[in-house]
Amino acid sequence: MSSLYGNSISLAGSDARTNVIFALERLRDKFPESISWDDLVSFVLPVHKRTDDQIKYFRKFLSVNPKVVYEKDIDSYKFKPLHSIASADDLLKFLQNQDSALGINVRDLKDGWNDVEDAIDRLEAEHKLLVVRNKKDNHPRMVWADDPSLDAPLDQEFKDLWSQIALPSVEDTIKALRRMNHKTTGEPARADTGLKPKEKKKKVRRGNKVTNTHMQGLFRDYSDKRPQGSR
Repeated sequence: MSSLYGNSISLAGSDARTNVIFALERLRDKFPESISWDDLVSFVLPVHKRTDDQIKYFRKFLSVNPKVVYEKDIDSYKFKPLHSIASADDLLKFLQNQDSALGINVRDLKDGWNDVEDAIDRLEAEHKLLVVRNKKDNHPRMVWADDPSLDAPLDQEFKDLWSQIALPSVEDTIKALRRMNHKTTGEPARADTGLKPKEKKKKVRRGNKVTNTHMQGLFRDYSDKRPQGSR
């Protein structure tokens, strides 16, 4: 009997983990709104299938999940993303309040904001965001705050004048650089043919090395009184 009871608890705990996964998806979709405990239970556990053990363990695993915030005063749960940002206003406020212009990763924003890319596209068009995009799919990768007042639109007349300026061809550019003795981009480095002056070798002094020159003159020379050896 105890074995059967233990198995039922184990199954209830396993089901609770699965139920928490469904609950997290529901909470993420509703963020920044909260979901009451009763509504969350009704969404995850159908009435005709739920048991007391399932509800007990579902509440237990939900309360210890780091991605969930429990609001005790209203008995509700709320998703906890990496950043509490779920609207264009939230994003602009977050970027403008930064101490340094570090920007923010779009992947982190998607943790609690599914349609963030639509808002980024709109804010970029309004010159409120600076966006770096992936080259492969053009999806936004990083965003920074921008200042619309710094945008200086040009009249079409100046754009037309600019587009009419003829640029030199690649061949003419290479020739001009070579006339000025400049290397073009990608040109292999050439060996330096200039002759380097030969280094002069230091002369080696030969003979006895004189030491203690600062002591010269302090002593008399008695070498003439040295006894000579027998012949």
